[in-house]
Amino acid sequence: MAKIVKTSKKPSDNIITSINDLAEHIKYKRTSEGLSLEEAASLCNISAITLSKLEKGFEGVRFSTVLNVSKMFGLKLEIK
Repeated sequence: MAKIVKTSKKPSDNIITSINDLAEHIKYKRTSEGLSLEEAASLCNISAITLSKLEKGFEGVRFSTVLNVSKMFGLKLEIK
């Protein structure tokens, strides 16, 4: 039986000013698509532990991993 994924709270702003803001967006995208942590991590070719750390705003995740996960979820990061 498939695990039911509860959609997390939608971020209130599209402007990311901290790792926690980015974490909210990534978690929202994953949960809104109905993907478990393990399923999403597999699609991103990373461990579930790494994705969990990213979704919790852990600052030790490699930037290349952040970019890869963002891309996999269709998030566009811009520098202005």
